[in-house]
Amino acid sequence: MTVPERPIFRLTMRLRARGLVLLTLAVGAAALITGRSLLYNLAYLLIALLAVSMAWAWSAVRDLEIQRTPRARRSQVGGFFEEVLRLRNTGWFPKIWLEVRDGSTLPGHRASFVLDNLGRGGERLWTVRTRCRRRGLYRLGPLTLIGTDPFGFFEATARLTETTEVLIYPSVLPLWRVGLPAGLWRGGEAPRQRTPEVTPSAGGVREYQPGDAFHRIHWPSTARRDRLMVKEFDQDPSADLWLFLDMMADVHVQRPVREEEGWLREAGAALPPSTEEYAIALAASLAAHFLRRGRAVGLLAYGFPRLSLPPHRGEPQLERLLEGLALLRAHGEIPFHQVLQAHAARLARGSLLFLITPSGDPRWVSVARSLNAHGVRVAAVVLEAASFGGEATAPRVVPALQSAGILTAVLEAGKPLAAALEALGR
Repeated sequence: MTVPERPIFRLTMRLRARGLVLLTLAVGAAALITGRSLLYNLAYLLIALLAVSMAWAWSAVRDLEIQRTPRARRSQVGGFFEEVLRLRNTGWFPKIWLEVRDGSTLPGHRASFVLDNLGRGGERLWTVRTRCRRRGLYRLGPLTLIGTDPFGFFEATARLTETTEVLIYPSVLPLWRVGLPAGLWRGGEAPRQRTPEVTPSAGGVREYQPGDAFHRIHWPSTARRDRLMVKEFDQDPSADLWLFLDMMADVHVQRPVREEEGWLREAGAALPPSTEEYAIALAASLAAHFLRRGRAVGLLAYGFPRLSLPPHRGEPQLERLLEGLALLRAHGEIPFHQVLQAHAARLARGSLLFLITPSGDPRWVSVARSLNAHGVRVAAVVLEAASFGGEATAPRVVPALQSAGILTAVLEAGKPLAAALEALGR
């Protein structure tokens, strides 16, 4: 990012300069009254000093070129964001003292810098590396350049208003094993659908059409029928996985971080004791775990903004999910059981539904039991609100979930996500 050519300039007079102005006026008045040449010369000297100082300060923030170059526009909680700032003096006069102040909103990002003696054509580079501790969209900039004269009489500022943005993804923690029985992944009940992608399931052949890839031509069929035939494929019948997050504002709690406790560090990431952050980190970790194993993963969350991503496979889907989760906030107003009821019809038999919620409302349990009874395989992760500073929720819903045969895990503040998920199959 190169700053604009026309920054906003401002010149201010410091307190000592005001004292010098008063002294100059007093000496000038005395010279007029007495007519002494010494006082006249002293007045001229003071006026010249003020003029030179003002011009020097004004030139200190002009004829400068500054660039900030982020290594990447995306990072992740637990990782590092890094950028390089380059400042170059394109004018004729040296910069005796210059301060660069950064107005970025990324927590802990300190790109401000003070330098001296930047000569004509001189250049300074500095690298800023910041640990990312909060997901979200943050602003880089604006930059403010502050210069002064050698005597400190005047201060000139140039505000460079151009900004850019950096997106911090939520934590993706390693899940070595998610305790799901193999039977949950059977997909025989899923409808067979044609797909333009090459999959292990061959669905037949058809005539060649313009735009078909040549590597899909089935040569034995082409030879038998004396016309070009291409292979068709069915979608992999493995069950789709849906992640439903409860983002209703009233059910989420956050315990204040005690000074002696600091951050909970897990695999290089930092999770504050908040049900919202745990739920989003869990969703991101589950999505990455299953997408990297070839599963189709979708996500639904009635928060702000409302997030609805149908199941797909591959790294592009993971990028979409992480981007949506980075911006998601628990500002929803619709109870979780209503969200489940509204979207029950779009869940195909044989699909797997992961429910993530800190709610102790038994109504969502009733909907989950109904879905489970009608062929949608349900697994639930209940965030125990009592460990986050709220009221106990797990005892109100876990027994009913387990009695219906729904795989259930309880996640508490400070408990590793992997350990909680391994308990699903027990």
